[in-house]
Amino acid sequence: MKKAIALLASCLMAGAVGAAAAADFPAKDIDLIVPFAPGGGVDTTSRIIVETANTLIEGAELNVVNRAGGGGVVGQTFASKAAPDGYTVLAMTSSVVTNPKLKGASYSIDDFLPVGLYNLDPSVIVVPASSPFETADQFIAAAKQAPLNIVIAGIGTSHHMGGLAIQQVTDAQFNYIPTKGFGQQLQAVLGGHADGALWPLGEAANHAKTDSVRILAIASDARDEAFPDVPTYQEAGIDIEIWATFRGWSVPKGTPDDVVTMLSGLLQKTYESPAYKKKMSEAGYKPVFRDAKSFKQIIDGYAVLTSNIIEESGLAK
Repeated sequence: MKKAIALLASCLMAGAVGAAAAADFPAKDIDLIVPFAPGGGVDTTSRIIVETANTLIEGAELNVVNRAGGGGVVGQTFASKAAPDGYTVLAMTSSVVTNPKLKGASYSIDDFLPVGLYNLDPSVIVVPASSPFETADQFIAAAKQAPLNIVIAGIGTSHHMGGLAIQQVTDAQFNYIPTKGFGQQLQAVLGGHADGALWPLGEAANHAKTDSVRILAIASDARDEAFPDVPTYQEAGIDIEIWATFRGWSVPKGTPDDVVTMLSGLLQKTYESPAYKKKMSEAGYKPVFRDAKSFKQIIDGYAVLTSNIIEESGLAK
């Protein structure tokens, strides 16, 4: 009986401490782990978020911490093992879903709790401005004859999955060249060392506007206002309606619900800031917001879709 009472008291005390911790949150700086090198879309958007978010919280700051390696595995592993107290937030992308399946990463998607989504960035087919391919039709036709060299952020990223999806519906052939960050991808494309790339629109937009690259098609259900002459995948004969990189926040499993709610609220307040929306749009990224529940639905849908692609491609570890 005494043991039962002691156990109950211990549980009640732990709950009280957890509630107090949530009520005091944040009491120190929060690390936003970007699992990629500086300069890419995740890093760029994270820094835009932090700039506004830090004007909305008191007594603490969000700090961007780059932990690149393994196509996201290094940073994602670090975040999965961090204390579940809200002070380590992962800049979460689709590779969290696919890295365990493709690379045998030690974590799983269930080791994270979604906080909120801040960007959905449709994939585009990009070629150098000097490329002989003027249209997506020409690009796919050439890839059916011989493999084209495509630079990607890493095996298991949405870039890679998007390429495999194109291969499935068109019989195109691609050789994938993993790189260490967007800077290397850009150099390869601009230097003509690759036939093309599968980038999120946000990363391609500014370079397309300066005519250093050419966008051949966009994986969206409608043409983009900024590039009205670029056809959708469907219009280009690629039977994929939507393929987009998602970007959001997540925290380690076990983080108190109140802390998750507070972080989600901070992300929403950041989204509601006109200055934030302006900076995101100027950088080529469409700002959106989805709460934890809606973000989880997007993650779950992507997990089902990519599981089929990975299985059919024989790439599962």
